[in-house]
Amino acid sequence: MRAALFIRFARSWGLACVACLVVAVSAHAGTVTPLFGPTEATRTLTARTLARQIQQDGPRKAVQDLTRDKEWPRMRRAVATGWQNWIDLMPDLMSATDPATTRSLQLALRQALPRNPRAVVAALDPRNGPVRGGRTICAPAGMPATWRHRAIRAVEALHDIHLIDQGADCLNALNGKTGS
Repeated sequence: MRAALFIRFARSWGLACVACLVVAVSAHAGTVTPLFGPTEATRTLTARTLARQIQQDGPRKAVQDLTRDKEWPRMRRAVATGWQNWIDLMPDLMSATDPATTRSLQLALRQALPRNPRAVVAALDPRNGPVRGGRTICAPAGMPATWRHRAIRAVEALHDIHLIDQGADCLNALNGKTGS
């Protein structure tokens, strides 16, 4: 009899403790830091919010924040997949990245070329510079032959008068032609 009474008391007491804990946590939810990191880490990075940050704070600050929040892998995946809004951010971001990050973003743009040639070619440097120029981004070195063939077809199918120079630079690189 005593054991049954003790179990009933322990259950009701346990439920009461859990209820108090839930109320306390929800009352202070705005001030409690999640166990896995600061509140900023729970925010979802989007191309729109990143573009707004670049416009407001400048590319250097955005690059620092991406590094601090360890968002570069997500950024590279989005670019390599060919997502237009992420590729559009490359000219601004790549102007402020360190050499290793620049190389990883160049590779992501290279991977995106057959998937979204218009966006990638639009992100190329019209002066064919060493960071975002067609001879750098479109160079097939290290890429499979199938990538090269798909990239050539994709860039050749691109018909945009505003992208003629960047498209020509890219095709020259894809075809192994050197030049400026």
